[in-house]
Amino acid sequence: MPYQRPSRSLPPTLLLVLSLCVSAWALGREPALPTQAEITEESAEESTEVLVARAVSQLSYIAADYSQVATGENSGDMQLLAQLRGHVDEVEALLASLPDRPGRGQLTRSLKDLRTAIERRADAETVRRRANTAADRLAALYQLPRSPAELLPTAEEGRGLYRARCSRCHGDAGASVAGTAVNADFADRSRMAGFSLYDLYNAIDPHRDDVHGPVIDGDLSSRQRWALAVVVAGFAAPPRMPPLGLAKRYPGLVVQPGVATVRPAELPQDARQALMWWRAYPQRARDMQHPLTRAAGLLQQAQTAFRGGDSAAAYHQLVLAQREGFAPVSSELEARDPALARQITRQWQDLRQLILSQGPENEVVERFQTLTTAVIRARNQLQPSARGWSDGWAILLLVSAAGVGWLLWIKLLRPRRR
Repeated sequence: MPYQRPSRSLPPTLLLVLSLCVSAWALGREPALPTQAEITEESAEESTEVLVARAVSQLSYIAADYSQVATGENSGDMQLLAQLRGHVDEVEALLASLPDRPGRGQLTRSLKDLRTAIERRADAETVRRRANTAADRLAALYQLPRSPAELLPTAEEGRGLYRARCSRCHGDAGASVAGTAVNADFADRSRMAGFSLYDLYNAIDPHRDDVHGPVIDGDLSSRQRWALAVVVAGFAAPPRMPPLGLAKRYPGLVVQPGVATVRPAELPQDARQALMWWRAYPQRARDMQHPLTRAAGLLQQAQTAFRGGDSAAAYHQLVLAQREGFAPVSSELEARDPALARQITRQWQDLRQLILSQGPENEVVERFQTLTTAVIRARNQLQPSARGWSDGWAILLLVSAAGVGWLLWIKLLRPRRR
């Protein structure tokens, strides 16, 4: 069944205001203004996110660039090696400045192991794996969102901005321009495969990465940065669209969290090439998704936003998941399994109301888990997934991340709201 794009949703800020008003009406009182303590706490959370994102960015450079110096001994290699050691130093300092969380000690030891591997000139695969593992653990520990709340913009949306802001140094085709200090080649597929789309997004934010500075990209919005990341990823994309069958073999790589956060270098060759194309054309990747796969990915993002304290973004993504994922196939599911269709409809309504009424956090997170499980069950009813390695990716990206985060949140992290 062809998917119809929904109308534009309300901005998250307006949605939060509406949510507060609905809650106040239900309780028969006016919504309370945020206290100074709550404002200070929110500012601290934003600062923590920036620090974590900066550390993740430094680790991504280590993972992508170490292969160039693993065995080299010339002056250029030694200079790059010193730069990578400096990245480790910065990550260790950033981690030490972050709020203490259960698991931070293990992360500190992981960074020491990474430093030792670099000092001993370990093989490139070992260093890449350790750097990326540390980045993923850091992001999970501090609940860093690495996929946009909205749908990824297309390359067309970012090309004009790239020409105006980036082409003077990087060239129209992503190669560095002679006479500038830039030596990055965005068309180098081997190096670009080491970065996720989120890593590219990070590099365009002067607060997360100092490669540009605020003069060049300090006034860009988050959406503009994602659009530029898509453009940059396109320079290293294969020239041909991947076979359609790969979307069925690797369903977790066409859903938005996969497109945004998975590094192609970590995948088998066919999946690597496919992801490098899909992330350059995210709208084409969306067309290949089963709508319920899209819904499960958006539910994961909504749950992450809620655990991070952003109820407005969580509600917005929950509604988006229903409109973009469940609604297009609800009639088909009703014909195939009417009981499951009614169950999912009821669960969606209950979860939306629970968020609007500011229900208990534990209950909201549990409802997210239950709904996601039901959605994946419905997807398997309508389109049985291929067995094998691709199932592991789908589960990893759409269920495990949410489940592990929930356990960490429930058992290790003290809830902030009351």
